[in-house]
Amino acid sequence: MKIALIIEHFLPQGGGAERSTAQIAHELMERGHTVTIYSAALNRGQQVDDFDLRPMCRAPRINAWTLWRFNRYVRRQLAGGGFDASLSVTTAAPANVLQPRSGTVRETQLRNVAIRSGAATQGLKRWSAMLSPKKQLLLSLERRTLRDAMVRRILAVSLYVARQLRQHYGVDESRIEVLPNAAQMPTTNEDDRRTWRKQVRESFRVPEDEPVYLFAAHNPRLKGLDSLLRATKLLADRDLPGTLLLAGRVGYGAQQRAAELGIRDRVRIIGPTEGMPELYAAADVTVHPTFYDPSSKVVIESLMMGTPAISTSYNGASDLIGDHRGRVIDEPADVIALADAMAELADPAVREACGAACAGLADELSMKRHVDRLERVLIEAAS
Repeated sequence: MKIALIIEHFLPQGGGAERSTAQIAHELMERGHTVTIYSAALNRGQQVDDFDLRPMCRAPRINAWTLWRFNRYVRRQLAGGGFDASLSVTTAAPANVLQPRSGTVRETQLRNVAIRSGAATQGLKRWSAMLSPKKQLLLSLERRTLRDAMVRRILAVSLYVARQLRQHYGVDESRIEVLPNAAQMPTTNEDDRRTWRKQVRESFRVPEDEPVYLFAAHNPRLKGLDSLLRATKLLADRDLPGTLLLAGRVGYGAQQRAAELGIRDRVRIIGPTEGMPELYAAADVTVHPTFYDPSSKVVIESLMMGTPAISTSYNGASDLIGDHRGRVIDEPADVIALADAMAELADPAVREACGAACAGLADELSMKRHVDRLERVLIEAAS
């Protein structure tokens, strides 16, 4: 088939939605389909190899004017491109199949308000969103896309996203199909994991019997880093051991905050890395106390590697965790509940049971399995 893929911003090494989109495109191409990717903008000087990417413009950021033009640009390309099927992973533009990989704009904006502490600060954030041309246009485009006759199928990457579509926009349940998020992880064995665990722990001077909690995020504030640091302070106050590995866009601010809390000796800052499989193997638990995540790839990758996870009810991937593969807390700001969950999983017997419950997920949650189902939906939409 000749397939058009729509995304606002596309960089394969970017956040979860962008990486997933790149993996989907690559898997479809491996199956012999022709995939053309349309994006709103690409930063000047950046190149994206291995994909037929058609950015509307070269610009460092996407503003309201760019978004409005992008919506019209996509409609023109789909009307004249001779495509068999189209897939949009953003609600900013329609396609035959809509898979909003970042969830709804409405829920995203609400959860960004929830990060703020105090009624006054949250009120200011709401007013800021109401006065933002870009954010208001995103909401308008989302409403239009969900009503557009071009959209034949809507795929939600989690039950959480399906609830957003029903609650915020009244989308009929019959129009929504849940296609759980997926990830790509290398095939490993116990020898690989033991070797990686030893290497990583030695390089960061962490004893073999020390509980290690892994955090990874491109947006640490949204993903609950401050809650994690404060929960680690509570563990220290209880004289419980534990070391944090912080990967992703974690900088000096995290060091300063850890020092303020008196836990700097418990924190190892890794920063951006291509070695996430090695970190999952080195960790005992992945902790992702996010304020918002449609379906976190970090949690999915961790479970695929057999490493239990702790997350929140605002993460679609928490459906996979339950009580048997880790712990799910109701509120990301509930530091006591988070510390209690971390303390529970410090018990090797509890971790072993949670890790055993992850058996089979490496195949079940693979991107290949995900695209098997997605491909069928695209074929149905094309016919």
